[in-house]
Amino acid sequence: MPQITLEHSTHFDNADFRALALDIHHLCEVHTGATLESCKTRIVRAEDLVIADGSPAQAMVHCDLRILTGRTQEQKTALGQAVQQAMVAALTQYDGPRQISVEIGELDKPNYHKVTAG
Repeated sequence: MPQITLEHSTHFDNADFRALALDIHHLCEVHTGATLESCKTRIVRAEDLVIADGSPAQAMVHCDLRILTGRTQEQKTALGQAVQQAMVAALTQYDGPRQISVEIGELDKPNYHKVTAG
């Protein structure tokens, strides 16, 4: 925890998603108290998308961010806003029509199982 997925259209192929992921990891530390070591991000390039009117000019980046239960709504809201601001600042490679979104979800503590080996 946190489990993070950054999904993007091909319009953002030149974006530095590694740097953005590291920024998001830091924001998780600041806003939720998560440890840096617990953060993990998957970056997913989505080639087959239909956005809005279906125009190939439409672009998107979505951050699905899952954190353990127990955080306040204020913490979740602050994290979502901070992550969205970081995304907008980092994703300037494409200036056509684009949607940049964030969803903060929860991982149920009793049902989330993790082991770290090595």
